[in-house]
Amino acid sequence: MHRFSANYIFPICKPPIKNGIVVIDNNDTIVEVIDPKGNIEELASMEFYNGVLVPGFVNSHCHLELSHLKGKIKNSKGIAGFVSQIRNLRDVTKKEINESIQTALIDESNNGVVAIGDICNTTDTIDLKKTSKILFYNFIEQFGLSNESGSERFNQSLELLNKYLKLSINSSIVPHSAYSLSEVLWELIYEEIKKNQQVVSMHFAESKQEYELLLNKSGLLAENFNKLGIPLNLPNCKTPVEIAEKYIPKESKVLFVHNTFASKDEIKKLSAHFSNPFFVLCPSSNLFIEGCLPDVPMIAEMGVNIALGTDSYASSDTLSIFDQMMILLNTFPSLTFSEVLRWGTINGAKALGFDPTIGSFEVGKRPGINFISNFDFASMAPTAKSKLKRLV
Repeated sequence: MHRFSANYIFPICKPPIKNGIVVIDNNDTIVEVIDPKGNIEELASMEFYNGVLVPGFVNSHCHLELSHLKGKIKNSKGIAGFVSQIRNLRDVTKKEINESIQTALIDESNNGVVAIGDICNTTDTIDLKKTSKILFYNFIEQFGLSNESGSERFNQSLELLNKYLKLSINSSIVPHSAYSLSEVLWELIYEEIKKNQQVVSMHFAESKQEYELLLNKSGLLAENFNKLGIPLNLPNCKTPVEIAEKYIPKESKVLFVHNTFASKDEIKKLSAHFSNPFFVLCPSSNLFIEGCLPDVPMIAEMGVNIALGTDSYASSDTLSIFDQMMILLNTFPSLTFSEVLRWGTINGAKALGFDPTIGSFEVGKRPGINFISNFDFASMAPTAKSKLKRLV
């Protein structure tokens, strides 16, 4: 048995416990959570930390395959320029890709991340996921605006999906975004989602340019597609919300990722239409690509499920969920540490379907344990000097 204690522990499932104790067995499974009623207990094999203990974090949206692009993308203020740069940086060796993914996984683990919702377009991450202790939900991403090649693209995604499913890792085929799929692909994905009742992840309201493209096929995205000779066989829908409502079954669990320009009306419509929506925020990526953040207080006030992601090293210099939390707390004073912590732990676990085993300090779970130092106990929030250390 191992016992961990701190000035406060945050079980997530209940209020913070002063001088609380988390007891785990040799398999890192929680066997007891002790509330000493504020007293300091001295128990055998107990480690006490001056700060707070929180469960392991969940990165609900990441692109591990793009880790080799770290530091190679220039800030272009918009999704069109960002995507163009990625297209022009494809000359990279398999060795560099593998080494960058391995480094990214080490970074995730060191930053206390215990589960990742990972976007996959290739098999590049398969071998490393076989040996990683991190939990994964693989989202096999589908995109393509040609109706003629729609069936072929979808079949390729099915082949990729089956390769990931052989690892016994939860995986599903999902749309990239509202603006990057042809009508044929959307119809195929709709049937796939409806048949398998899978978790859906979709880039949503990430850029103003996607609104322009859907509304009248204009703007920088349209110009980029035209230059590349890519046809705009978009569905007859004028907004991202219309696309989502038409092509994603309403009973689906849907992760709407980014929400940089999502309005209150859009959040309201999606929440009313879908039975189990999650709104995933990727602050460091939003700041890099668009130079702004979503209206997070507005989204929080809507009472919807919020989770956190990092996106990739292509658009963020950090894969730390704790860093994402600090960006939000420093930018929006109305947010509390407890609620943002919930977004980075149990909400992410629920979004990916891992909440029976991670996301909170509860008996029978293996959530991992993270220590946050230099904590301000007066405001019950981390400070600029706070550091994160993974203990378990």
